[in-house]
Amino acid sequence: MDDVLGNEYLLVHEVVEISELKKMGRHINRRVIVDSPKTVIYSAHLTALEVELSYALYKKDFDWIRMRLKQFKESVLENDPYLPAELRPQAIILFRKFCSIVGLCE
Repeated sequence: MDDVLGNEYLLVHEVVEISELKKMGRHINRRVIVDSPKTVIYSAHLTALEVELSYALYKKDFDWIRMRLKQFKESVLENDPYLPAELRPQAIILFRKFCSIVGLCE
């Protein structure tokens, strides 16, 4: 929890994620992740990541964006078997959008 509270980007991410889950009618509690459909959780996560990266872009923190994109690629795009197939295109678009901004495109 300290890592989230101590980092403005992660704090923004979590606030947006919770807000998105609430918009989708989810009750925020300890079981929200396990009790919600994967599409709901991942949709909220992708929205939160986009807002987080947009905020970092606004602050011109390109190192943060690069680091988060590398994490996202390794943990979600390449190795997450639970990423719903219908959200994969959205995840790839988000990744490519910010990669092109910070010069990570292959």
